[in-house]
Amino acid sequence: MPRPRNTMLDTLVERTEGNQVFCRKGNCNGKRLNAHSGNIERHLKMVHPDIYATYIQQKMAMQRKRASTSSTATTSTRNSNSNSNNIVNVTVPKCKPRVTNIELAIVELFTKCKQPLNILEERAFQIIAGPAFQSLGIGVNRQSVLDLITSCSQKLKTELIDDLSGNLFSLKIDIATKHDITLLGINVQYIKDRNINLKSLAIKELQIGYTSEYVKSVLIEVLIEYSVDLHQILSISTGNDVNIVDAVKGLNDELRNSLGEEAAVSNKSVKKEEGSTSSFEEWLEFNEADYLTYKIAYVRSGAHILQLCMEEIFQKPEFKLRLEKCKAILKELRSQTSFSTNANENQVTTDWIATYDMLQRLLELKEMIVPLGSKNNYLYLNCEEWHFVKEFVEICKPIYKCAKRFQAEQLCYSELFVILMEIIFELEKVGSNHLAKSLIGALNCQKLNLLDIDLFNAAVFLDPRIRVCLDTTQKTRAKQYITTLHNRMGSLKGESTNSEANESFLVELAVEEQPSTSNSGTSATAKSFCEFLQYLDTDSSSTPHSYLETDIAMYERQPRLPLSSNIIDFWYYQHNTLADIARIILAIPCTEVSIGSLSSAVDYILSDKHNRLSASNIDHILRVKANGTFNYEE
Repeated sequence: MPRPRNTMLDTLVERTEGNQVFCRKGNCNGKRLNAHSGNIERHLKMVHPDIYATYIQQKMAMQRKRASTSSTATTSTRNSNSNSNNIVNVTVPKCKPRVTNIELAIVELFTKCKQPLNILEERAFQIIAGPAFQSLGIGVNRQSVLDLITSCSQKLKTELIDDLSGNLFSLKIDIATKHDITLLGINVQYIKDRNINLKSLAIKELQIGYTSEYVKSVLIEVLIEYSVDLHQILSISTGNDVNIVDAVKGLNDELRNSLGEEAAVSNKSVKKEEGSTSSFEEWLEFNEADYLTYKIAYVRSGAHILQLCMEEIFQKPEFKLRLEKCKAILKELRSQTSFSTNANENQVTTDWIATYDMLQRLLELKEMIVPLGSKNNYLYLNCEEWHFVKEFVEICKPIYKCAKRFQAEQLCYSELFVILMEIIFELEKVGSNHLAKSLIGALNCQKLNLLDIDLFNAAVFLDPRIRVCLDTTQKTRAKQYITTLHNRMGSLKGESTNSEANESFLVELAVEEQPSTSNSGTSATAKSFCEFLQYLDTDSSSTPHSYLETDIAMYERQPRLPLSSNIIDFWYYQHNTLADIARIILAIPCTEVSIGSLSSAVDYILSDKHNRLSASNIDHILRVKANGTFNYEE
């Protein structure tokens, strides 16, 4: 909700008619700031502490003056009433913070609290709430509430546009279907200050039988609405929906076409031996690594990666047959007895969580099933099959526990590596479990596949807790990717990136020949992932060739942090170019937390079909519901 403008604060900055704020104090030289008063105060506190101290003193003095004036007026009114026998009608001026809080509460009631707008037309609500709102001079009806929500939505949108302007960031895309409604959730994730911010750009209802081209057009439409260029998108995280994956490929085609000859010339200006400028295709051949940073990376969510590991187990014939038999037993038990199995008989055995729940329930019913199995062959499991059920439940428990962390909001991209490693070490404790050994193999395979991706490899390198897990070759690749990504960031901001020095650095990295470290020996003796990291912790140093490499060299000299450390805080206190790159890479989404807001949106739309809301009003309500924070003034 918009609050009263801080006029005292406006005297310290320059505010344009379009509500854009610029700071011209000290060395800021017209630096653009977020228009919110809190952000301006934070800027003054960090960059201009002397000006901030003076401002705070003046602000507190004004607050004391207002409090004193209010107290004097109250005392005068009481004295007047005590000295007169007549009833005196005192008009008390409306308290702005109180009204603002009530307006904010109204917005929260019909967005976060999901109350339908129909309640405003109920006679009982009007009788109860009408007099209270009238005494405060607030008109509460359908249109006024929609106006308040729209105002809040526009403010949130403006703040988000300011945060994204000229910056690289990552998207998280989800799809949820319920009844006849399919929604596409488009979210952005970035690190600001000391927090990971997950914000909803839009929630769009998709047509029945939607295609990848249609999804791509919706994505481009939303990006245009937020003044976002394709060059600003570093990655898109999603599940295994084929249409979204193909839409990401389509966006990369659009990005490649937008680069064209102009990008080839502006980035490298490659020349042939004859002296003529090469084509864009030839430029790509010579600068493949550089171009890859301009590609929108497709990132699998952590839950999807775990599902792929489990599917590899499910596809093995000896396991697949037993899982199908367990499912058939629960179905038969449900049909022949009145006892509830609490298991969905239509569940798909490739959904590992559903399979885990199914086998856990089967194990709980073992005492009842064994006697029935002696009379009914359809309910019979031999000792080896019961042992399989027990083993499966045993290995799924640590995975299920770790998978819950993918529901956390403050989860960095590199945390995916930590979770996979912790699952592997937990499974190794199981011992001779045949299923556990198969799953460890699948997890190690997925881990290696992830480290082959330059973006993930760089994320692990930029995590000061686990960078020791990388060998020399992987670290070199990470540095190369970071350097080329720095060039991309500079091109977005129209800044010089010292490309000649960086190019020299890349060449020297490419020809480095150092023996790679092997992690296999230590992993066999370590009892936990923390102990494994201590084995790998070694000091590394290199001679700087550019200011970016200086940042990297200084970072590598710092000791490894404990696994429990907050790496967002670590990079918050690093004021250099590498810290800017780290915040962008580590903010890549790998969680499933955004799906919850999408499912909630489906429920809201289903329950609100009779509220006669336009598409724009639904967009405003869902934006405030997803992104709004409601902080009330005291």
